[in-house]
This record gives sequence, structure tokens and C-alpha cells, in this order.
Amino acid sequence: MGTVRQKKATRNTNKNTRRTADRHRKRVTIHGNAIIKANWDKKLTLRQNYEKLGLLTSLNGQTGGKEKNMPDAKSTAITDDTEPKELKELTDADIEEIKKTLGPGEGLIQRDDEGNVVRIIVGEEKSHDEILDAEVAPVEAKTDVVRALEEQAANAFHREKHQSEFETDWIQKLINKHGDDYKAMFWDKELNVYQQTAAQLKKKCQKYINK
Repeated sequence: MGTVRQKKATRNTNKNTRRTADRHRKRVTIHGNAIIKANWDKKLTLRQNYEKLGLLTSLNGQTGGKEKNMPDAKSTAITDDTEPKELKELTDADIEEIKKTLGPGEGLIQRDDEGNVVRIIVGEEKSHDEILDAEVAPVEAKTDVVRALEEQAANAFHREKHQSEFETDWIQKLINKHGDDYKAMFWDKELNVYQQTAAQLKKKCQKYINK
């Protein structure tokens, strides 16, 4: 048996169906930066929004799942005016610059007119300290959103951290013992009790000297 309302509902062929799919769909709420929130398009995916804003979803680059664009013929074309520099004309400074552009396991082989090997330039693996000390080349902003974010970051308030008296005494002991040999500071088990890297010690010493 059933109630009168249930019997009436079973006889009615025009069942009232409601759109529950939209109700269960996840709504994305943007938290954090107001500039990104104002320019966010809820109809696009996260990757599409980041590309439109001029941002990266990952610092490690693309690992797949994206269509490759054909390279521009004008940018890849090699003009006849630029001739490569001969390896025999390279100075020691030029060779060091070439080593920086080569990765581990990569190299350049110089041969004479008879095909004999004259010189081999092999890329060296960078140490952790060299990676930290390397200067990052500035990249020009391509969108208005990125320019607004850079301006916001440049005008933000930065709280300056002062070195404590204990830290200055500790740095002075390191300098008195090792001078500017930061690798020796790193291996000093007696003074470097916190096992800070050579790059971190160099940064602290330079801040102490320049203050």
C-alpha cells in the first residue's frame, strides 16, 4: 500500500526531474593573490588559465600531455652573416664558457684537416654550490598579469633580518680561521655544527662583512 501522494506520483508520467549534475560539480574558489583571482576564467582548466595569464604550472617543464607547436621558421633559420667561431681560435675563457653550456656527458671534438682529434671540450656537472650561486637571467614579462605581479612584488614590504650577536661572533670565528675558504668552513665540524652549505656560509659572511 501507499499514500495518496505516492499513488498519484506513480500515475503521473511527467516526472519532475531536477538537474543535480550542476549541483554536484566542484566549484573552484580562487584564494590568495587578488590579481590572479580577478583575471581567472572559471570556464578554463588550471593549465589553460596559467597559460593565458603567462604563468607556469610546474617549474620542471612539460612532461607530456600537451600538443607541440611547430617552431617559427624565422627564428630557427640560420643567417649567412653569422659564422661559427673556429675551435682553434678559442681562448681559455671561451672554452670555460662553452663548458658551462654543455651538460654532463656532452662534449665538442676538434679535429684537424686530416681528421685527427686535436682537442675535446667536455661539459662538467655543476656542484650544488655552483647551482645556488649561478645568476638567473631575467625574463621579460609577456602578459599584463605578470607585469602587475612583478610590480606588486617589487613594491611589497620586505622585513630586513638582522644577525644576532651570537651569529656575528660565530661568523667572525669562521673568517678568522678560514678566511674566504667557504668549502673549508663547510667541512669544519667544530664550528659548522649546523651543517650549513658553503653557499649559505658565503651568504652569511658577505652580509656580515658588508654591514
